[in-house]
Amino acid sequence: MEDRISELSDDILSFILSFLTMRDAVKTRLLSHRWRYLSPPLSHLQFDVFTLFGTHGESSSKFITAVDQVLLACRGPKIGTVKVRFGLGDDHAFHVDRWVSFSSAMQVEKIAFDFSCSPKSCGSYNFPCHILPADKASHLKHLCLVSCTLRLSPKFTSQLNPLRTLDLDGVPLDQSGLDIITSACPKLTLLRMIGCGLPKIVCIHGQLLCLKTLIIHDSLISVELKSINLEIFEFFGHPRKLTFVDVPHLKKALVRSLFIYRRTSPICNALAKDLPQLQFLSLIVKDEVLPLPATSPKFISLKQLDLLIWPFIDSDLLTVIYLLNASPLLEILQLKIGRQGEGRSNGERREYSRHTHSHLKEVKMEGFRDKWNAMELAIYLLKNTIALERMVVVVSGSTLQMDLRQRVTNLLQKEKGNSTAELIIL
Repeated sequence: MEDRISELSDDILSFILSFLTMRDAVKTRLLSHRWRYLSPPLSHLQFDVFTLFGTHGESSSKFITAVDQVLLACRGPKIGTVKVRFGLGDDHAFHVDRWVSFSSAMQVEKIAFDFSCSPKSCGSYNFPCHILPADKASHLKHLCLVSCTLRLSPKFTSQLNPLRTLDLDGVPLDQSGLDIITSACPKLTLLRMIGCGLPKIVCIHGQLLCLKTLIIHDSLISVELKSINLEIFEFFGHPRKLTFVDVPHLKKALVRSLFIYRRTSPICNALAKDLPQLQFLSLIVKDEVLPLPATSPKFISLKQLDLLIWPFIDSDLLTVIYLLNASPLLEILQLKIGRQGEGRSNGERREYSRHTHSHLKEVKMEGFRDKWNAMELAIYLLKNTIALERMVVVVSGSTLQMDLRQRVTNLLQKEKGNSTAELIIL
């Protein structure tokens, strides 16, 4: 039978391959010599076991061979992204280094290596900064490394100059490494460090003038920030101390820690004092919010407050009022109630000063249960928010969910009075 398809031009055959998955495209190129060196016009290359083999398990040698075959067939002038996710380590450095060289030659703008599945007996792959072109010759703008090492040297800092985003997960990093990043990456807009074993005091000062977003996931560390254009800061873990100096554009802060327990006041005081311009705040609190003294700084610009509270047996959700009173311009309150944890509150009776919250327009309470004064808090919000437009209460799933939802509906509709707020019970 005459093979008329193979008589088509390379451009048309490559266009046909572009409609196939990478796995099928690799198989198709093995059918004949005519197709072997054709390449679909790919701008993004993503290599993982399922993409290449359609399975969830394969040997490293077969994986490396498959990646090499695809890269060998890539003849396009430019590729945007190269992503690799497999359990590779330092014993595969020869092959991975060649992929980095290929990426440089193809003017790749994003490299993402996830080697988190590598065996514990295998050492971590060290990303070779020295292979990258220097200064303007490099097109790499986004680097994402998971379970690798990044041994930064002052000799090769120019290779990192073009970076816009740096995402490190499980990549050991000490203060000297941080110092090299801050000096070598002047165009960096996003820096994300997760489980990097950071030093006890992390100092990020004025050299990162373009930095907009900083994300740190670590525990038992203090963070000192001086970044004039920073807009978003996220911390997940156990902060010893957070210090903000000269961050006039920081308007969104997320402090997500299951360990904010009996330390709510100092953390909130520091945020309110250092960040008077803050407009969005997200907190995870264990037990309940502790009292904020009347002399404490206020969140004078805060528009939205997201709270996730993990209560104890006798926690009191009415303590949320402390934060409401400290946020006079608050417009949106999102409160999510987690599952009950082990332990007890200190048992003290709280006194709450009732304020009229004249700007609060939207309230959402998720994980609602008939305990921890959740009903009392909902009633308080209905009665003390004169601008309230909508309240959504999501009742937690249980065998008595239907009965509780009806009781919540009946009681809140009664307490609503003449309010024009939309009341939604789910």
